[in-house]
Amino acid sequence: MSGPKVVRIVTREEILEICHGMLARVDAALAEWTRIGRRNDCIDDDALAAAEARRDALTALIAADRFMDLQKQAPAEEAFLRDDVQVRLAKVAAEQAVARSRGRREREAAASLLRTLRASSEALDPEIERRLERGDATALADGFKVLAARIAAPTVSRGLAERLRGNETPVSFAEWLAARPPVAIDPAVARIEVRIADLHPLVDGATSAAWSTRLDEATKAEPARRGLLLDGLDVATGRALTEARERAAATMDLGLLAAEMGAAGLATTVLTQGLEALGADAIAARVVEGRSTLDAHRRTRAAIARRTAVLQGLVGLGYEVTEGMQTTWVEDGRLVVRSATRPGYGVEVSTAGERMQMRPVAFDAGSVGPDPSRDRDAEIIWCGDVSALQAGLGDAGGGLVIDRALPIGATPLKRIAVDAASASGTTVSMPALRERILR
Repeated sequence: MSGPKVVRIVTREEILEICHGMLARVDAALAEWTRIGRRNDCIDDDALAAAEARRDALTALIAADRFMDLQKQAPAEEAFLRDDVQVRLAKVAAEQAVARSRGRREREAAASLLRTLRASSEALDPEIERRLERGDATALADGFKVLAARIAAPTVSRGLAERLRGNETPVSFAEWLAARPPVAIDPAVARIEVRIADLHPLVDGATSAAWSTRLDEATKAEPARRGLLLDGLDVATGRALTEARERAAATMDLGLLAAEMGAAGLATTVLTQGLEALGADAIAARVVEGRSTLDAHRRTRAAIARRTAVLQGLVGLGYEVTEGMQTTWVEDGRLVVRSATRPGYGVEVSTAGERMQMRPVAFDAGSVGPDPSRDRDAEIIWCGDVSALQAGLGDAGGGLVIDRALPIGATPLKRIAVDAASASGTTVSMPALRERILR
């Protein structure tokens, strides 16, 4: 199969740029994972050391030219870091929700205890009273002591009760309190508490505090308003959490893309400027724009690297390549080079997107060219040249894949008309594009 061929070429430079971009994304994901984990106290030194070890292993893959392994493992590591931080944050949020629920119950207990103590005719220590008003959990123990002392104080009626009780074991206040049925937890309140905890790492402190304040106000409202306030908070916190998560995901996407673009040598200032004021949709639009810029940049660099690799390969195979041929190739979309050992023959290379078409050609000077009977030998030699070019690119860390090829003799060898000076053996950068096909 040594007639015209359509091939795809991947160079080492192109693969390296992709791999370094992937590694930059992992670095950015690791930095964000570490930042969020440290801020929310949900990663330890062992987890951090393990993550850094995995990152170093990816770097070692590049050094060992194991590019395919890196292209499989780097996206997996990036996805793991993104998912793992969400799992850790969810655990923290659940713990915070439990703590807030416990704190709310303690404040309600403090308020109930304060009402009981105030109902007595005895004066209450002002300091304990202020602490119970604030809902200070540590004041509960002091308040219970006061209440227990009042209950234990001797009175005529209590003395009569003691005599009537006989041998019954007295029940302490703590035992009595433990025997009381637990206060039912409103599922709406519990659900909103969890959402506020989920929102905490995604919004600023003032916003998180505002949600907590609104929930406290709703739980203390009159029964007629309490349900309405909780319903409104349920809807509002659900919407806020969805928007915050979407924005956080878009921001992460943008950060990883910025790292990838930076590794490719592209400026990212415009991409990340004024990010604080943007919503999720606007950030996602920037991601699309940045990805388009990066892809275009890579296509340009890859095309240059492919042309350079092909020209260097043709030089090694004995074809006459001169300075400026790459520019001619870019401008005209194709290039014709002559074989130094067989001046009557050469090769034409043209590009179409990411693919190249390669075909052997013969040169005619004044309608006189190589004997057509030798064309088959030229095609056989070209077949060997393609195999050598494929091997050379593979040894350099790239590759050449043949998408389509015609067998020897399937189509007449293309003949290109050149002037006599070119036919004498002088190197030409681009023969005149007058051509004829033998039939």
